[in-house]
Amino acid sequence: MSERKKIYYTYKSIEAWEKYDEEVRKIITEDTDKGNLDLQPGVAAYLEVTPETIKKLKDLNDDVVVVAEIED
Repeated sequence: MSERKKIYYTYKSIEAWEKYDEEVRKIITEDTDKGNLDLQPGVAAYLEVTPETIKKLKDLNDDVVVVAEIED
């Protein structure tokens, strides 16, 4: 199993949230089994995910989702 990393993510605009939120939730749910992420635009989510999930989120669209890894 891959090592998990803490991240946060948010959207750069309401339009990005409207367009990509469903796909972002799907990617995260597949990795974390947390299916009830109730976020609004501009609200960051702090989660522990695999490096593969971080890559998937970053690859969605550079203008859409901001992902940062959190150091302990």
